[in-house]
Amino acid sequence: MSKRRMILLSSVLGAAFLVSVIFGAYYAREAFRARDQLENGYTRRLMESREHLQQMSLKLSKIPAASEAATLIDLLSSTSIRAESLVSGLSALPLSHAAMEEAIAFSNQVSEYTLLLSLKLAAGQPLSQAELQTLADLCSQCRLLEGQFALAWNTMLENSMRLTGRENVFYQEAAAQTRPMEMAGDSIMAYPSMIYDGAYSDGQALSAPRALGQNTVDEAEAIRLAIQYIGEERVKEAVHGADVAGHLPCYGVSVTLVDGTTLNVAITKQGGQLLWMMPEHAEFPASLTLEECRAGAQQFLEAHGYGPVESAHFQVYDGLAVISFAPLDGEVLLYPDLIKVQVRMDTGEVVGLEAHEYLLNHGPRQNLSPVITPEEASAVVGDHLTDKNVRLCLIPHRGRERLCYEVRGQLEGQDYRIYVDALTGHEVEVLLMVDTLDGQLSV
Repeated sequence: MSKRRMILLSSVLGAAFLVSVIFGAYYAREAFRARDQLENGYTRRLMESREHLQQMSLKLSKIPAASEAATLIDLLSSTSIRAESLVSGLSALPLSHAAMEEAIAFSNQVSEYTLLLSLKLAAGQPLSQAELQTLADLCSQCRLLEGQFALAWNTMLENSMRLTGRENVFYQEAAAQTRPMEMAGDSIMAYPSMIYDGAYSDGQALSAPRALGQNTVDEAEAIRLAIQYIGEERVKEAVHGADVAGHLPCYGVSVTLVDGTTLNVAITKQGGQLLWMMPEHAEFPASLTLEECRAGAQQFLEAHGYGPVESAHFQVYDGLAVISFAPLDGEVLLYPDLIKVQVRMDTGEVVGLEAHEYLLNHGPRQNLSPVITPEEASAVVGDHLTDKNVRLCLIPHRGRERLCYEVRGQLEGQDYRIYVDALTGHEVEVLLMVDTLDGQLSV
């Protein structure tokens, strides 16, 4: 072979090798990308499954506090749907069938049993004490399973483990060390055999915005109003910031306080109302009590024309007390009009406020006179709640406002709020008050 041919052959082989390397790298990158996409899909299904399990536990925990068939049917049918979705989610995960079999079977039986009981109630038959006890046992099992899933997920995060693997593990035995999530599915305790779980803190617009007013403001007026809301003595500088679009268009105002804190403020272009303000950075030392912050926030709202208000829920984080307030119409709490206030827990100053639901819904109400008495509302709830307190309120419910009695009470050490329609006497909603690490919420 001539030298020229040798050079040509070497060039061709070199080019071929280079092309193979390029294509190999490309397909390897695509394989890694596909694996990442698959991992993300599995993670999403896992998070959805945990959410279904949490909701099952929550809805089942509300059943002992409910008294009307319509409420119980809603709780039971919702639990059934969540349990069915949990089966779908667990079945789609790349986990051992042997490990997940009991969790899937449990979820199937919860779905079928709660559906059966909801049909029984719809036919006019009440639940027996044995059935209520079975539901309580199922609720305990859901909480156990939920805790096991959380523990397994934390183990995966701590060890940078993935759900995707190179081998098919469907027919393998459980492997808690390499596949921690199977530990949760393999932890089902014995449960009874069965024959065939803040409510208003994220409100809704129930009509066209009621509290905006008709006038419009310009940029300069928005800055002036922002300073007025905060207090001129607290403001060092206020300048135009980023405007806010949406169904309540706003001028953005950046406000620097005397102490150096920066607040971002949104003033509605129609009406010049404060939609929200929030600190750019929040990490304050906590030296004041929650009650002191609550009193300061209430005084701020009443001084700025929001009228009499009463606190509903709260959270505490980063040295901020975040408290939700419901305005009052006479003695009636207006839950659709909630206002959220952020208070520094070192100085007691208001540095944040969110009035979205208030601006949408606040206005004169008609027909706030109840038909039934507080005693009759209490009787609807029954005697299973202790330390009951009854008062009138307005709640957002399925796209409209309903005048209700809010019956607060305790059952087995847990706080409940049950809402009875003040016109018809029917039970409308059951809420469980949950104490979290940073506050109290209703669910």
